[in-house]
Amino acid sequence: MRFKRQLYASKSPEETLRLIADFRNLKAWDDSVQSVVARDDIFAQGSQYDVRVVFSGNPIDMVYTVTVYEPGVCAVLTGVAPKATAIDRVEVAATEQGTRVDYVAEIQLAFPYNLLDPLLAIGFKKTVDHAVAGLSRFLSA
Repeated sequence: MRFKRQLYASKSPEETLRLIADFRNLKAWDDSVQSVVARDDIFAQGSQYDVRVVFSGNPIDMVYTVTVYEPGVCAVLTGVAPKATAIDRVEVAATEQGTRVDYVAEIQLAFPYNLLDPLLAIGFKKTVDHAVAGLSRFLSA
């Protein structure tokens, strides 16, 4: 499942990307997140986070890793759980008003759960849309 969204922030591309990619901020904009524990004291490529999300009332524990981080350009965070992998790609670009954010969330379910992709995509779409709306509010603060 792949979900692509675009939003805008008044902050610089560097600040915007760092706020999004440093998942210590994740709980502030995604209310499906129950908890985030950073495994590293300093944010950088390679930083890891223990994240507990709730989907359809079920808690899911994931380990997210910042697999790519180019300040002011792009970031990729990969989350791994026993039954799923999530890849969040964020690209930022300067605009006259601030920053355009291109956000892509890919969710890959393990077999046999992947057979339910068409049904689960409805719930994931709502979750992604809600998170992006929260992110937009977070970046506006």
